Amino acid sequence: MRARARVGAAVGVLGLTTALVVTAVATPASATYYSGGMPTRSFNVKPSGINDTWVGFLDTSRANWNGSGAGTSIGRSSSAAAVFTAGRYSASWYGLYTPHGIRGINRTFTIQVNARTLEADSGSNFTKWILSTSTHELGHALSLADNPSTSSSSLMKHSRNRTTLQKPTSYDVSEVQRIY
Repeated sequence: MRARARVGAAVGVLGLTTALVVTAVATPASATYYSGGMPTRSFNVKPSGINDTWVGFLDTSRANWNGSGAGTSIGRSSSAAAVFTAGRYSASWYGLYTPHGIRGINRTFTIQVNARTLEADSGSNFTKWILSTSTHELGHALSLADNPSTSSSSLMKHSRNRTTLQKPTSYDVSEVQRIY
């Protein structure tokens, strides 16, 4: 009976140790990491249910990341599983990123941009706020979390000035490079 108990305890400790090691290896050590992101910094997005103006906002947001030096390649494809859409939602958020599937296996996402709240809060800066929000939401696809604990300027902070910050900052770029 004691031998079984020792074997069971050893297996339990081994299992716990393995779980801790796997967790430590799988998650980068940073408050800005978001596990709902894509497995690589290259992926495609499909515009869905939006007009050419909104497709233009998506394209500019993609270009903001692709031209940032972060090593991203975010494309637009009508056959992509990841979706970008916009509407006038009754909720109070500006943008919403929802991951689907398992990272590294079948991860995809949906980005929704809320024109109603952006219009209500942006004043004469509607387009700038849309671009700030859309580029921010693509940051989640690049495994960046909201509100990083840094004193540096970041597109991922909710407190950012959406009128002046529509592109990834050097901090955001370095975080994407560190994660991937």
